[in-house]
Amino acid sequence: MVSCMGRTLSGASATRGLVTRGLCVAATLFFLPPAARAYLGSFTSQDGYALPYSNVARDVTYYNAGAYGANAGGGSGPTDIAADSGLWSLVSPVGAYFSKPADRTTYLSSGTPYAASDPNAVGVYLIGNHFPGRTGDQANLAFLNTLASGTGPAVYEYALDSFDFGGVSPASVTSGTLDIQFYFCPNPGDAPDPSGANGDKFTLSFQDSASSIGFEWGYLRDNSVVWRTSPSNPWNATAFVADQTNWDGLKIGLDLTNDTFAMDYFDVSASTWTNFVPAGTPLGQAMTNLTGLRWQLEDNIIVGNYAGKNFFDDFSFGAPVPEPAGATLAALAALGVFACARRK
Repeated sequence: MVSCMGRTLSGASATRGLVTRGLCVAATLFFLPPAARAYLGSFTSQDGYALPYSNVARDVTYYNAGAYGANAGGGSGPTDIAADSGLWSLVSPVGAYFSKPADRTTYLSSGTPYAASDPNAVGVYLIGNHFPGRTGDQANLAFLNTLASGTGPAVYEYALDSFDFGGVSPASVTSGTLDIQFYFCPNPGDAPDPSGANGDKFTLSFQDSASSIGFEWGYLRDNSVVWRTSPSNPWNATAFVADQTNWDGLKIGLDLTNDTFAMDYFDVSASTWTNFVPAGTPLGQAMTNLTGLRWQLEDNIIVGNYAGKNFFDDFSFGAPVPEPAGATLAALAALGVFACARRK
């Protein structure tokens, strides 16, 4: 005998009661909202990004960037946190307004927020909710590194989370094709190397939970667009030079089942998408999933009216349709909800 909702059942009724209760529990667990809160999106306050206020410099590593706001799970913000303890982290000696680790360590010992008037402040940072935006929201992600040549690149990492994947944990997506899209606007082109060599400017790496890099995309000092399958490989040139006054775009199809990828380029001047990395191109390293983005901006990037800032906006990640097992769980959950309603 079992007791269910105040009634005592036996035999087949008891069995049906246990099944119904199990389905009720499964349905409840299935429809629980994700606990994690993170979002790239369009870098507005609704996406969890804040502009610096007064004389306080809000690098994304110093507050809960991407982890509050209506589009990122709700909650309050911006809220100061221990540096690098959120979704964004600095992984280079240069960055978050400092040119060397010792200066940043000294600052962090007194806690946040950080005053831009600090004598150790330098023009190297990554901030959200910066103008101008690609669309009417007037917000983007701005990356700057004005340090002298030879100081080194600024490197940040962003940990993708369920709000980037529409409620699905990125680590759990291990097969199918991920559709990734975003837009960017670089600072004016430059080639500071006296030899005339056109060196690297910006690199975006796509990583899995084991830090394996499947491929990289970026642009050089003259804003010519490039890609490669490994950091140790030379860049592959393309026919595209990024528009320095408007927003070009990138569309990526990452096939986690076959460890291949494809890339299409949006040329804003022609308003057209063009494939430049064909579908089926092998990854440099097999990727179990996609859980992180690595952002790298070289030193001495300060040219023209934009003071060297490089802008990024309107990220989206389309997760694959659930595998059959997931669909079965969804069906069971739906049955559970129906059973719960019938019991009541």
